[in-house]
Amino acid sequence: MRAARSPVVEEMVAQAPDARTGQALWWSFALGADFSGNGTAVAASANVVAVGIAARTGHRIGFWQFTKYGVLVTALSITMAWVYVWARYFV
Repeated sequence: MRAARSPVVEEMVAQAPDARTGQALWWSFALGADFSGNGTAVAASANVVAVGIAARTGHRIGFWQFTKYGVLVTALSITMAWVYVWARYFV
């Protein structure tokens, strides 16, 4: 799915007023796509594997329990990524 959005970002970069803005768009796209996988147990294959390993060792992690923490981690990660991109390219 991420690769399918790449042409959209390419078009946005081509219309950007300068190269720095284009770089910021690519970083925003990459960081948002990566960090959004932290949100739920099924958002990334690594999450599914981790929940499965935890279950095998007797530590059941429910979908909503994972999501409760995952959404918080996702929000914090994306906020930090936003601050990074803003500070690097726009300050």
